[in-house]
Amino acid sequence: MKKLYKMLMLAGVVFLSYSCSETSAPTPTQMAPGEWEVAEVFVNGQTQGSTDLFTRFILERDGSFVLEDENGIFFAGTWTASTSQLTLSAADGTVFDFTIIYQSYTKMQLLQAISNAGATLEIRYLLNNRFDNEDY
Repeated sequence: MKKLYKMLMLAGVVFLSYSCSETSAPTPTQMAPGEWEVAEVFVNGQTQGSTDLFTRFILERDGSFVLEDENGIFFAGTWTASTSQLTLSAADGTVFDFTIIYQSYTKMQLLQAISNAGATLEIRYLLNNRFDNEDY
């Protein structure tokens, strides 16, 4: 009986130590999947109010994505990531390149640089994962 009790105690300690351990943060090449909402947008360092910029996007584990703007227009396709870049390739041929500034399972910060006729816009997106009710 003592042997069974010791085995149960050992199993309980192992289970408790495993359940209390913290999950590691995602790496850029292992992006955190889920539905992401844009909490704040900064264009060239200025806070933006209502714009036609992206409001949310969904990253799937299978490498697919859906990206939606405030007008309900969406893009769907595949995503790839390196240690510092996230590239979204839509089915219609549109490509969105983002620099990964910060990433965890609950929050993400992406930077998009758009150049046109010598002018560059830097758009910074602060995102929250929808499973977490905390704001950025």
